[in-house]
Amino acid sequence: MKISFHWLKEYVSVNLSAEKLADKLTMAGLEVEKMTSIDGDVILELEITPNRPDCLSYLGVAREVGVLLRCPLKEPRIKIKLPKIGLKIAIADPKACRRYIGTLIRDITVRESPVKIKRRLESVGMRTINNVVDITNFCLMETGQPLHAFDYDKLEGGEIIVRWAKAGERIITIDGVERSLDPSILVIADAKRPVAIAGIMGGKETEVTVETKDILLECAYFDPLVIRLGARRLGLMSESLYRFERGVDVQGVENASHRAVSLIVDGSAGRITGYKDKVAAKIRIEKKSIKITMEEINARLGSPLDSKACRRLLTGLGCSVLVKRNTLQIWIPSFRNDLKESVDIVEELARTIGYERLSSRAIVIRPSHIREDQKWRFKKDLKKCLLAQGFNEVISYTMMDQKALMKTNLSSLQGLRVKNPLSLDQEIMRPSLLPGLLSVVMSNINRGQKDSRFFEIGKIYSSSGEKEMLGLSLVGKLREGWRLPPQEASFYDLKGAIEAILGKYEGVSFSPLEHPVFQEGQSACVKIGNDHIGFLGKVKGEILDQWDIKSQNIFLTELDLEAIFKKPTAGLRYKPVSGYPAIIRDISVAVKQDIPFQKIQEIVDRLGAPHLTSVKFLEEYWGEKIPSGYRGLVFSLTFQSSERTLKEEEVTLAHDRICQALSDELDAIRR
Repeated sequence: MKISFHWLKEYVSVNLSAEKLADKLTMAGLEVEKMTSIDGDVILELEITPNRPDCLSYLGVAREVGVLLRCPLKEPRIKIKLPKIGLKIAIADPKACRRYIGTLIRDITVRESPVKIKRRLESVGMRTINNVVDITNFCLMETGQPLHAFDYDKLEGGEIIVRWAKAGERIITIDGVERSLDPSILVIADAKRPVAIAGIMGGKETEVTVETKDILLECAYFDPLVIRLGARRLGLMSESLYRFERGVDVQGVENASHRAVSLIVDGSAGRITGYKDKVAAKIRIEKKSIKITMEEINARLGSPLDSKACRRLLTGLGCSVLVKRNTLQIWIPSFRNDLKESVDIVEELARTIGYERLSSRAIVIRPSHIREDQKWRFKKDLKKCLLAQGFNEVISYTMMDQKALMKTNLSSLQGLRVKNPLSLDQEIMRPSLLPGLLSVVMSNINRGQKDSRFFEIGKIYSSSGEKEMLGLSLVGKLREGWRLPPQEASFYDLKGAIEAILGKYEGVSFSPLEHPVFQEGQSACVKIGNDHIGFLGKVKGEILDQWDIKSQNIFLTELDLEAIFKKPTAGLRYKPVSGYPAIIRDISVAVKQDIPFQKIQEIVDRLGAPHLTSVKFLEEYWGEKIPSGYRGLVFSLTFQSSERTLKEEEVTLAHDRICQALSDELDAIRR
């Protein structure tokens, strides 16, 4: 919002320099981002927060300045005489348009605007057109209420209908562009066709030109959501839209209309011949009120204020205040919809007094016992475990486009569609973390980072609700130790990471799984007991092609954190480190390709007791010496006792017993 310092002083007496005023406004919540000197004037650029549409006008900013400087607001005087002759105005949807004021002004002279109005508009970057259009823009900046003037003689039937557009209707807007309309867009129409897009932009066919003699001046209140959705659908932006989508003052419509009519009549020698204030049926405008005691105000601010000072400040902001027995009854003006509770009143007092002028005191902190959130602890421990394994956390967008699912072979998943997406890339709520992880991997590869370990903890969405998930990705080469050369990541590296995460749970198992994202024989289902809690695997080459990822092996997993959190954990017990040497034996076998390593480990665990302490997978291979339909596996067994040194004979006996069982039960071929 651009504010001319000279123009502002027409509405409030300012006895400060522009720099000092900018500082006061910023401290009061109206941040001045930039100051520019133009032809002896100073232009202040204010950052107006979305909850303060009342400050998108000179009168709104002047009201704030008046309270800060303890001086009255000078509102312009309006003198007009309205005729009793009505106009044809109809509102099809009272919720979309709560109020519409139409004023017919005849016998006007359209010409260049007076120098004063031109300078005012040009100082804030607005283009001047003619005296009628310029006055509507002048009043827009002064009051914050958008207005629009139609050439009345070009309105078919001489009537105005506020309605939803019909399918297939089109309109050429004042910027010369023909636009297609649909029933989700609110329009202003005459008896035959749309003549304006409500609250956004007028039509070319009914715009005011130098030939115009009679105008119908529109001043209305449109529902902010309706205007915002229509603008997004059409890809339009305007000063009117900027104010309507934030909410204009429904009770200020009449005053703004009368102000514009007064200026147009004075500047164009016109005469008012028709007037209609159409208030939508069944809609009441109720004045809100808030009660607050002085004890509450002083307790929150920590400063001894009196009711007289509070009343003066709140009255200056446009409120009506009644003080009774140390209690303030405050009626909120219609242009301050952001004031809803007593704490809002306290904040208004604090910022207008000045935070720097409020006394400060030490905060009294009373210790209290708050039970730790177990789910928060669970996720914190999970992150520590992943970071210790070399993973880096990433955060991807919760909204995505349908194409990302198609590229990941997950088009069967039904993502929740967003009714009003900010862009086509954010049309659905994600039903899986995998597309987001692939997007992050692709971005890193494109920037030369071909080796990575990523994890993301985030929610996925479906028609049945939302669920918190964990996603992991492994790409490229991994370095396990500073002495070891980097090795290509494999399915088993990702499986090992999952085993580390789920180390405190009993009954963790992996079984073969067919999945549209992963290569056959390189994917698995993860279970705790009999419950499926996720999956992992190597991404198919066709998916990498669809994501334009070249020559990379990518491994992904997705785990259901909510299902894991509900599972009981095994009790952790301290076990002293053995002071006796360990004996390590390797086993190399060929097994059928459909036999998972899980079955091998079950046999090893069963027959290796009591001295088997670990089973470590080393290698998987195929080659000429491996029979067709088989795969080669190499793993090591560690035997160790905490009470004595083991003998070679007893380790050999356990080793042979395991090898024999693998041969008998799984038809394994010892190598």
